[in-house]
Amino acid sequence: MKKLISIFTLLFVYSLSVFAGPFGLDMGMTLEDVTKACGGNETEYISDDRYYIQPVKSHPLFEGYVVWISETEGLYYIKGISREIQANSYGTEVKQEFAKLLSPLERKYGTFAKIDKISKDSLFQDEKYWMTAVAEGSRTFEFHWTADENNFEKFGGLTTISIGIRTQATYITDKAYIWIEYGFANAVSAFDNLDDVL
Repeated sequence: MKKLISIFTLLFVYSLSVFAGPFGLDMGMTLEDVTKACGGNETEYISDDRYYIQPVKSHPLFEGYVVWISETEGLYYIKGISREIQANSYGTEVKQEFAKLLSPLERKYGTFAKIDKISKDSLFQDEKYWMTAVAEGSRTFEFHWTADENNFEKFGGLTTISIGIRTQATYITDKAYIWIEYGFANAVSAFDNLDDVL
């Protein structure tokens, strides 16, 4: 009887951990596991371990999801891309949406490294040209988290998390999108294996 209870306890703990990662996805998931996390919807192969997916556990702001799945390592990288957000020249609206995403990420993963800089040679130094600078690629607006020995446990197998703002093209200065990327602990070896085929 004790053995049976132990088995049920382990299964219960395992069920809590399944699909506990970003968008319900965990490190090492197979293509079949990811398909299940997408409610059975088929994944769409892109190339080089990459697949378009639509997870059941999705965020209302995000409309595009790409995962990297290796035959040997399983799931090792996730990227989410938001819908385009209409914004004024200061980027006010997209910054507000970004702040809404940043708050829960900060609560969950702690302090982050902020990169908010503009190239010295950009013609768009003034804040009223914020969106134009993002569009032309002279402004970088990104936040990063990195797991280390002090916080590795709360990262749940993740080693890096990054989030930032971009536009679809240099001529689009009134709409931007937010991207978010999650790298798991197995990403280094998976990317190395991918590079080995070149």
